[in-house]
Amino acid sequence: MSFQNNPNIEVGWVKAHIGIAGNETAYQLAKKAANEGPKFEIPAPKSFLKKLFKTALLQRWETDWDEGETRRLIRNIIPKVSDIPSPWTTEVIQFATGHGPFPCFLKRFNLYHTNRCACGELGDNALCY
Repeated sequence: MSFQNNPNIEVGWVKAHIGIAGNETAYQLAKKAANEGPKFEIPAPKSFLKKLFKTALLQRWETDWDEGETRRLIRNIIPKVSDIPSPWTTEVIQFATGHGPFPCFLKRFNLYHTNRCACGELGDNALCY
């Protein structure tokens, strides 16, 4: 019987495929296709790869940030990488790196007469400014 001769479709529900020939066959074919069927390789979109790499890099940066021995001062102010302001301004970069108009930094290049700040402390603490 063709669909054109009898266009009515009945949909029903059965508890399981066990014991029903059509369901049993469909189950076996689906199982075979899943185990033995052709393997498809669908390339990941660039956006997915970009997000994957960004996540991995941020996790590594966070670990390095937590375990690093340098720049402890900035980590007291910005404890997590995700808290770092974006985009960075020149002032934030200078503050974070200590490479700015700070006596200790300038003295290293003989651009300032002392490595002490106005309060008399050693000028390596950017918080004085």
